[in-house]
Amino acid sequence: MIFESHLLSMVVYAFFVSLVLALIRRPDKKARIRYGLTLFVIMTAGALAFGWFMFLFIKR
Repeated sequence: MIFESHLLSMVVYAFFVSLVLALIRRPDKKARIRYGLTLFVIMTAGALAFGWFMFLFIKR
């Protein structure tokens, strides 16, 4: 494993995916930056929300 933290791995993954999708889906620079940041925030927030949701089902 490259990173010790799964959260860091998910954030790095979200960064690269949003970068590539912004580059191939938007034509001008301003739209690329806005789209990339929006995707990054949505993917990171979704990963945190899903992680929190899975935490509810841990057997204690």
